[in-house]
Amino acid sequence: MQENILTTPSSGEVLLGDGQVYKLSGMDLTTMAELEEAFDCTLSKLTDKFKEREATNTRLFLFILLKENHPKLTLKSLGRLMPPDKLNDIMETLKQILTSVK
Repeated sequence: MQENILTTPSSGEVLLGDGQVYKLSGMDLTTMAELEEAFDCTLSKLTDKFKEREATNTRLFLFILLKENHPKLTLKSLGRLMPPDKLNDIMETLKQILTSVK
């Protein structure tokens, strides 16, 4: 059984382009439901969504994980904090999060 990486202190945060550390919300039932609703698919098929519209889907996924702890953050402002050269790293981290809840 894999450990849920959101429950470990070192992985419950993300450093964004403004140099600030942002705390991710835990992967609870509400967060999982929000992901399914936002992407119109089950969690098991969510990784396939990253094959199409990578930037759009990565930004939305990260926004869902951040909005509870950072209510002033908007989808658009989050996109400005995500450096394009780090997109693949961010996508891999989000895929790890998904793998931990399947």
